[in-house]
Amino acid sequence: MKKRLLSISVFIIYCAILIKVMVFKDMPTIRIGQLMLNFSGTNAGHGPNFVPFKTILPYLLGHKGLIIAGVNLIGNIALLVPIGFLVPCIYPNLKWKSLLIIAIIAGFCIELPQVALGVGIFDIDDIILNALGLMIGYWTFLIVAQWVRLKNYKAIIAATILIIVVCVTILYAIYPKEQPINFRKNATNINSDNKDVMLQGDDPCNGTGGTGQIIEVGDSSLNIRRNDGVVQTVKFTNGTTIKNSMGLVSKADLKIGNRVTLVIDEAETASFILVCNLR
Repeated sequence: MKKRLLSISVFIIYCAILIKVMVFKDMPTIRIGQLMLNFSGTNAGHGPNFVPFKTILPYLLGHKGLIIAGVNLIGNIALLVPIGFLVPCIYPNLKWKSLLIIAIIAGFCIELPQVALGVGIFDIDDIILNALGLMIGYWTFLIVAQWVRLKNYKAIIAATILIIVVCVTILYAIYPKEQPINFRKNATNINSDNKDVMLQGDDPCNGTGGTGQIIEVGDSSLNIRRNDGVVQTVKFTNGTTIKNSMGLVSKADLKIGNRVTLVIDEAETASFILVCNLR
């Protein structure tokens, strides 16, 4: 009974974390070298996907880059693995067919609130990946339970160490000690020629210079000269998240000469624009 209560407690806590991250997308920007990954914006430019494997296959074929593919595929799978492990801890007699139904329902419970709240779009492939992650957790539980019955403690210890290392690595990547954005130190506002001028704090692009430099700004698009010299037109919408080192800013704060880091989709619509401090 104590083990079951502990499993229930862990299950509830993890579900709350899962809702925060996967439904509300409440997590900071992840920096991997010069790449900025932001999950808090909307999916402007994308429509709902009801065709299985329509988004999974391009990721597997590397059309969107290995890092983007890894974050989307592995992330959607890995986050549901603990649920698949905890459910049979609570209901030991649960069969795999019943758990598969639970896995599919869990996927819909993650996707549908995103649509209702306007923080994401419906993608059947996300449900497939979430269900796969939950089933992997269930199969992991069966293996561990077998090790316990056979008293294979070496395997249990090795698996525990591996899981801890993976979890610590993921947490370190998601919650770095230095915030890449939302800095407020060394930031002040001054008035020059009756115009507000913002002196930003630390460079949110970490001195990389971002994706490129703005050379033209329109009502719903901007042209940038990328670091490779190519001029690219990027669209933005009301759903585009725009930030600098002070936090959220508006489209009016995008100026010619600003260096920016962009997260765009295949339609070249920006879901995230980060304004660097460098010019």
